[in-house]
Amino acid sequence: MSKSITCCVSNDLTNDRRMIRLCNTLVDSGWTVQLVGRELPNSKPIPQSWRFKTKRFKLPFKRGYLFYATLNIRLYFYLLKNTAPVVLSVDYDTLSAAARATAARKKRLVFDAHEWFEEVPELIGRSKVRDKWIKIARKYLPSTHVRFTVSKGIAEKLNERYQLPFDVIHNFPKLQDPEPSAVRDQNIIVYAGVLNKGRGLQEMVMAMHELKATLWLVGEGDLSDELRDLVKREGLIHKVIFHGKVAPEELDGYLRQARVGINLLSRESASYEYSLANKFFDYVHAGLPQVCMDFPEYRRMNEQYRVASLVGDLKKYSISYAINHLLDDRNYWFTYHVSCLEARKHWQWEKEAPRFLELINQVESSD
Repeated sequence: MSKSITCCVSNDLTNDRRMIRLCNTLVDSGWTVQLVGRELPNSKPIPQSWRFKTKRFKLPFKRGYLFYATLNIRLYFYLLKNTAPVVLSVDYDTLSAAARATAARKKRLVFDAHEWFEEVPELIGRSKVRDKWIKIARKYLPSTHVRFTVSKGIAEKLNERYQLPFDVIHNFPKLQDPEPSAVRDQNIIVYAGVLNKGRGLQEMVMAMHELKATLWLVGEGDLSDELRDLVKREGLIHKVIFHGKVAPEELDGYLRQARVGINLLSRESASYEYSLANKFFDYVHAGLPQVCMDFPEYRRMNEQYRVASLVGDLKKYSISYAINHLLDDRNYWFTYHVSCLEARKHWQWEKEAPRFLELINQVESSD
């Protein structure tokens, strides 16, 4: 079997840090790699520095049933023609096309769960849609040869529901030099990621009334317009700065200027409750103490290295108290900063990559 793999996602490609990291690692290991996704009207060009091939579908729908249907039809026929013997499917929304195409062409199928898909906030109260995704997972997951996800908690939940083993590949960044400085001249609070429902963003904006600091929102999403309106209504334009999307390689530069990172999540979503987000480790690698939820995975990581102040809810005063403690007590902040510097030596992609390659090579070498 040739070392060639096609990786399939439903999103735009240029800001998917996990997939960029995985694809680069495969290329470094001698694989020929193609990353397939979607193209939106505002999609940025693929960087010329990327060493793997890409394919983006222009689709007539942006969301909902028709979007997923057209995506999977296009993806299915594309994979039928594609010669790569291994396909990596990301999340349930690419799984049916990938599973049917690999079965038809007798290819090997790898599955990467970036989240607990049927438990995301967008499906709360939508039991019929949720049940359809579960049905897809039950039908096609058994045809996958290797499965992995982002956290131990999600791996355990998926194993419990589908009776299939899931390995864990963490979203550790690559270790960057120089080591982050403790000198942070301004009280900047930063959120890095998609501006979507269930991420405590409205609550964070309201908490800014209690904070002598500036909030940077680095990213865009479904709540972009709503958050901008909220900032205007609350008279916080001078305290909340929208930086929009930034290239993955530029993110660390923003984080190293800040004094507190934000990773707030709703308890309504079981996917969030067991998540372990990219931004948690991005903050650590920037030497940036953070405020995040007292959820099982973050608690587990914080027991190894105390890098985060954990909060139990999204109440305005819970958030503002935790942030103010970090902003006002320099010794307290510095203790977390030093712990981040130690943690980044261990939570780095260079140590996680061999585990990922072992899983992929196991598929490649199997009959």
